[in-house]
Amino acid sequence: MRRLIHVLCCMAALVCSGTSLSYAGSLGESIRGNIVTADKQPAVAVSVLLKEANRVALSDDNGNFIFNKVKAGDYTLEISLIGHAAVTRKVTVHENQATVVAITLEKTSQQLSEFIVTSGATRFAKKKSDQVARMQLSNLENAQVYTVLPKELLQEQLVTDFRGALQTAPGVTNVTQGVGSGGIGLSIRMRGFSGTNAGGAIRNGMATNWMSMSDPVNLESIEVIKGPSGTLFGGVMISYGGLVNRVTKKPFDEYRGEVGYTTGSFGFNRLTADVNTPLNKEKTVLMRLNAALEKSGSFLDYGRSSTMAFAPAFTFKLNDRLTVDLDVEMFRTKRNTTYIGRIADTVKARSFDQLSFDFQRSYTSNNLQSEANILNAFAKATYKISDTWTSTTSYSYANTENNANYLFLLVNSDTTMQRQLMNIPSSFGVNQLQQNFNGDFKIGGMRNRLLVGLDYTQVTSNDRRTVIPVFDVVKINQDAADISIEKYQQQLADKKRTPYNRNYQTYSAYAADVLNLTPSLMVMLSGRIDHYNSKFDKFSQTAFSPKAGIVYQVLRDKVSLFTNYASGFSNPTPKLIYAEDEKEKTNLKPEISRQFEGGVKVELLSGKLSGTVSYYDIEVQNMTREDREHPNYYLQDATQRSSGIETDLIANPFRGMHMIFGYGYNNSRYTKADSTVQGLRAPSAPQHVANWWISYKLQHGIAKGLGFGFGGNYQSESFFINNRVKSKEKGGYNTEAVTFMAPSFVRLDATIFYDQPRYRIGVKVNNLANREYWTTDAWATREPTRQLVVNMSYKF
Repeated sequence: MRRLIHVLCCMAALVCSGTSLSYAGSLGESIRGNIVTADKQPAVAVSVLLKEANRVALSDDNGNFIFNKVKAGDYTLEISLIGHAAVTRKVTVHENQATVVAITLEKTSQQLSEFIVTSGATRFAKKKSDQVARMQLSNLENAQVYTVLPKELLQEQLVTDFRGALQTAPGVTNVTQGVGSGGIGLSIRMRGFSGTNAGGAIRNGMATNWMSMSDPVNLESIEVIKGPSGTLFGGVMISYGGLVNRVTKKPFDEYRGEVGYTTGSFGFNRLTADVNTPLNKEKTVLMRLNAALEKSGSFLDYGRSSTMAFAPAFTFKLNDRLTVDLDVEMFRTKRNTTYIGRIADTVKARSFDQLSFDFQRSYTSNNLQSEANILNAFAKATYKISDTWTSTTSYSYANTENNANYLFLLVNSDTTMQRQLMNIPSSFGVNQLQQNFNGDFKIGGMRNRLLVGLDYTQVTSNDRRTVIPVFDVVKINQDAADISIEKYQQQLADKKRTPYNRNYQTYSAYAADVLNLTPSLMVMLSGRIDHYNSKFDKFSQTAFSPKAGIVYQVLRDKVSLFTNYASGFSNPTPKLIYAEDEKEKTNLKPEISRQFEGGVKVELLSGKLSGTVSYYDIEVQNMTREDREHPNYYLQDATQRSSGIETDLIANPFRGMHMIFGYGYNNSRYTKADSTVQGLRAPSAPQHVANWWISYKLQHGIAKGLGFGFGGNYQSESFFINNRVKSKEKGGYNTEAVTFMAPSFVRLDATIFYDQPRYRIGVKVNNLANREYWTTDAWATREPTRQLVVNMSYKF
């Protein structure tokens, strides 16, 4: 802890002195340089070593770097590129003079992103994205808060599933395997709101299925975009608290690859491959293939899973103006799907810890599994119309075929649970066609970055579901009889199935403009109009979503103040609203969200430190929720307000050191609803969440490449149930809410690795303290206990 405090103090001192590191402000003996790529673009985040002084500098967003206070003499500059000999340059420093050098790399700006060595560190802090704003905006120019988690971080943490990848994201809580409509996806909570549709349903900025799993083998990065984002992403696949965008790996023009094998506790075995190659001599046709095969047992007494991922990607450079990208993602999985929920009013326990639950007892069978076959396809044509205008045409297709066999454990008392089984064969489909025009031009000397777009999205699903409400009753802390698959199938054959179909179509138009009133002051205005049509419900409606933002850079390219107003929406389908004289489905109003947010962003030390502090206030009106007094009916009477503070800090204070910190405080309550929830805190919305990761890799000496990492997550307690019930004696509502808690937890992970140019060996312990903890959304899920994971990778 004393060393950690020392490092943090050093980092704070570097921050305070950050403004003295600018390219233009150095005095006395120094070495100042500029690095550009072969296509004359600034080479960003290039590591430059001053060998004789053993000092490292990093090029900034303009390609500039500087070494201050250098004694007179002869020196060697070394620029490192993965898989290539270092670029060296001899320089001489004279007394009381600044030595200026210009360096041109052989790589283009696109190639450089694949080859720059920065110890995996500087790229952790670079919030570079073309999809967050759908235009070329840097983090400091964007009035919205977002975090980018690169593949280098996921590799260092030995991430083997998408759920584990999201645990590093600041502000993301309760990452669970979601369940709904016969599909299995990822459910998350962001800023107090459920993100069942936001845990990976956006891929390369386009929609996929909201109930489909994926594998991290194909991830280039994860973009976590905070707050309502309906103006750019619509209202179909996102949450009011934000969304998660999966950015997949793209081909590049070098032959390179990596194969890996990972093994560990619970019978875990995983093979991965990442191979990239040009397909012609001109290097205008490129291919990249990522694949994974995984089999695992469970930390529970029964349970197993198997997955297969296959993801080829192609790039066709048809000419200097037109580039076409194609990729396909195929994923198959079989796994147990067990969930815990419906705590009866007769239960005296007030939290999961008080139930005396046998944490490692599954109450299931290895053969009771859900299957999913998933296909995602993506195509994009980028055409450079002129020096100021670009056209991007994108198409996304997704199809998921599921055969879900859910086991629900419903708590009847403090000692018993009812096993409920559900079978839902289902099919999901998404088609999305999007056309964007991007312009970057000046009017009256003021820079405009303009986006104009059209979008068509179709979401379809069909299933035939049936449920066995009471398969049997089991003891909470005793072995349960095996679930007989023969008995289960026999009971299913006698059940009537209920069909359920969806066919949503959304036609959208949107525009956004970022105007530089001055070089430091930017204003953003945008809006989107959606016409929504539900074919089977014979229901349609139109909604408008505006967004505005202001950014002022107090220190150019270093510190910016920002504020934004954003509005989002969701189109709930017609549902049964209880009334004495009407039991038919009723058309519902659009759920409307609005957010006010403000804060500060910093990017200092030539990109080595990136941080955001923000305050937000989100209110959602016309929220739809279940009518607890009338099962299978709904209410649309609620307004939920969620406000809080979020911070994130990504720092690389010196070469080889990585630090990621995130903290969030959230207050989420129903400010308008009936007496059952009025004024109460929303379920599954913890007040305090935090995450951190600190690692260091040795840069010199005989142990060069040896590294250590340590991190974890904290989540305060949250409500699983929080509502009032009618008093049997008085006929009114109790003044105190009936609650059931999900306890707080701290999860710790640690790793040690040895990274060399041709191979990598890593060992990691997940859940180091062997903590038994729960995550919750609509259902509760037990999370894995301590697990040892060992990885070996070969690079070529």
